[in-house]
Parts: sequence; structure tokens; C-alpha cells
Amino acid sequence: MDRSRLISLGLLFYCGIGWGAAVAIAKIATTGGVHPLGYVFWVAIIAALILTGICVLRGTYPGGTKQHLRYYVIIGGLRIVCANVVWYTTVKYVPAGALAVVLGLTPIFTYAISLMLRLEHFAALRAGGLSLGFVGVVFFVAPRESLPDPSMIPWLLFGLLAPLTYSLANILIERLRPNTGNSLSLTTGMVWFGAIVMLPVSLLTGAFHVPSYPPSAPDLAVFGHAVISGFAFFALFEMIRLSGPTYASQLNYVVTLTGVLSGIAFVGEAPTWWMWAGTACVLSGVALVNKRQAVNG
Repeated sequence: MDRSRLISLGLLFYCGIGWGAAVAIAKIATTGGVHPLGYVFWVAIIAALILTGICVLRGTYPGGTKQHLRYYVIIGGLRIVCANVVWYTTVKYVPAGALAVVLGLTPIFTYAISLMLRLEHFAALRAGGLSLGFVGVVFFVAPRESLPDPSMIPWLLFGLLAPLTYSLANILIERLRPNTGNSLSLTTGMVWFGAIVMLPVSLLTGAFHVPSYPPSAPDLAVFGHAVISGFAFFALFEMIRLSGPTYASQLNYVVTLTGVLSGIAFVGEAPTWWMWAGTACVLSGVALVNKRQAVNG
């Protein structure tokens, strides 16, 4: 294996394990008293500072034209504000492993939306993946034995808005991409927008979190998630630069599996057989939806 492939493999596992574990970490923070809105702000601002530091070292900075600002507002609004508020709220009420699987539906939703907008052509194999993803969700919400408490079902369905919002952002990321700027500078601007928006939102709603000293477990969870996200964004850019977006698409499998396993390891979750079946369906669905990308890559 050549050096660039070895580096890409390391970055893949860093991003996958980090973002997968972040689901359980978010559960520790939100169940420990950190309001989801305050959580979004702290993760965004710390990640933005980390990315800004990397921008300074690389001599690249976020653009400030109208085109750039529109990009930050739309993509940052979808990914950092809307999607993160949904999943940081949902993780408080449902098992971390279940939410990790739901977040893994993002490629499936992206394909479904692209089909509806006629940005993609119908392909039987990929449509089969779409169906498997739907079956996976049914396995989570239909049997009474799937989740620890049936009252979690509405929250899990609410959580579907997160991958839906991520999917909309995925479709718009390239279509709205400014003519100047690289992925690092654009994402830095996007994350800064999320932090700037969430500061007054968390303050006005009384959801702002004031870290304690010495830091509590929820405070450490917030900081840990933010550091993971800040460096994972940069790792993702480098992985795509070295090996391309098709290689990076494998990230979904690592994130989903790590999310399930971290829920077991960190918060003592015990997934039912229905949940494992749903996980298998979602992962298989993602594999089929990504099939054409792998062939063309």
C-alpha cells in the first residue's frame, strides 16, 4: 500500500470513529444537562477556531463576497444549525446506536432527493438500496421490542430530519460552491456562520451553557466532540484530496458501526435483534446506493 493510501486509511478511520463516537458523547452531554442549542454553539465555535488555526497555517482564508456569504448561510444553516439541532435534541431521548444508524441514511436520502429533482437517473440496484434503507427504519419503529421504550419512536422519526437536512446540503454543496476558495476555507466560513447564529439563539432561549470549573463530564463531552469535529473536517478534506470522494463515501459504514458500538461501550446500551437487523438493512442499502459511484470511481 502506497503512502497516500495508508494516510487516507488512517484519516478514514479517524473521521469514522470520531464522528461515530460523537453520537454517544453528545448523549452524555445532553442527558447531563447541556441544552442541545447550547451544545450546537460550543461545538461550532470550538471547531471554527480549530479550522481557523489550520487556515492560518495554510495561508488560506474564508472569502467574503456575496457568493461566499450565501454559501455559508445556506450550507451552514442546513448542516450546522438545522441538522445538528435535530440530532443533538434527538440523541437525548433515543439510544445513541439507533441515532447513529438514522444518520447513516444520509446517502440514501441524498439519492432519493436527487431522483425527485431529476438530478439522478433511476437505477434498479440503487433503488433497491433505497428500499432497504426504508425497511431498516421500519425495523426500528414497527416492532414494540425494537426500542427500549415505545415513547422513543416519535423522537426517532423526528431524528430523520437530520439526515434529510444533511442530504439537502450535500446536493447544494457543489451547486452553490463559489468560484473561489477551497473546501477548507469554505467549511471554515460555514462553521463560523453556525456559531454566530447559535450564540444569540442559545442566549435568547435561555439555553446557553456556561461550563463549570473544574469541568464536569458533560463539559468534557462538549469539548471532546468539538475537537473531534474540528480536526475531522480537516481530515475529510485531506482524504478527499488524496483518494477522492468515492473512497471517502466509505466513511458512512465506519460512522454507523462506531456509533452503535460506542452506545454499547459508553452508555451501556443493549441493542435488540430488531435494531441489529435495522442496522444491517441500512448499511446494505447504503452499499447499494453507493454502488454506481464505486463503479464509476
